[in-house]
Amino acid sequence: MSLDRFEVEGGTLLPERIASTLRNAIVGSVLAPGARLEELGLAKRLGVSRVPLREAFRVLAGEGLVVIQPNRGAVVSARSEGELRELFVVRSMFESEAARLLAKSRPPAVLDALDAMISDMKRAVRGRRHDEYARIAAQFHDLMVAECGNLLMGQLYDRIRINLRRYQLLMVDLPGSPAKSIREHETILAAVMSGRAAAAARAAALHVDELVRRFEQSSPPTTSQIAKGLTAGGVGSSSHRRARIAAQPTRTSTRKSQPTMKD
Repeated sequence: MSLDRFEVEGGTLLPERIASTLRNAIVGSVLAPGARLEELGLAKRLGVSRVPLREAFRVLAGEGLVVIQPNRGAVVSARSEGELRELFVVRSMFESEAARLLAKSRPPAVLDALDAMISDMKRAVRGRRHDEYARIAAQFHDLMVAECGNLLMGQLYDRIRINLRRYQLLMVDLPGSPAKSIREHETILAAVMSGRAAAAARAAALHVDELVRRFEQSSPPTTSQIAKGLTAGGVGSSSHRRARIAAQPTRTSTRKSQPTMKD
């Protein structure tokens, strides 16, 4: 996606719509961690005034995607090892419980939709369309949580969902990870369809654990991975972390730090 000007009814743009545009750019690494969101330039590119743009920055700051720093303005927040681990622990809790509940209720329309998504994931991987695969895989988990029958859990899951995407997109490029993830999705769905609630919960939790494990065991980052903004605090063994640190010209840290701008 790009941040080109787009048309808005009445010649104005609601802060929520600006926030949505910037949110997609951050999650998709169009705006990299540490990038400064310069008001004048963005306002001109989006065709909006600075007032709703600032309101959009505050929305994104509340979601943890942006840090508003004194004398520097809004900056895209860094990704970090600590945040990844925290997010995926919480993700495992939500998704394992969602799988357990779905295995008890087994709504036919939901199960059919999940099965169709797995087929779509396979086609995307065969066609080397990894961005499409990542989108469908995310929808698979979103649907599980949304339709598990626990409304409050769905609402709480929504609060971490956007930040999860920033890390999930990094994992798509790991060698063999999409194919392995598809098999894990199949295991989850098979347990759900057969009504084995405990097995479904275990499979969902194992899937999240395996994602983190594959990330930890991945080789040092390529230039393209660095360009996506993986910070020096990335997940992995000490040797992998040293490799990642050495590969980067500057060090960034967690959300409270002042990340460097990536032009």
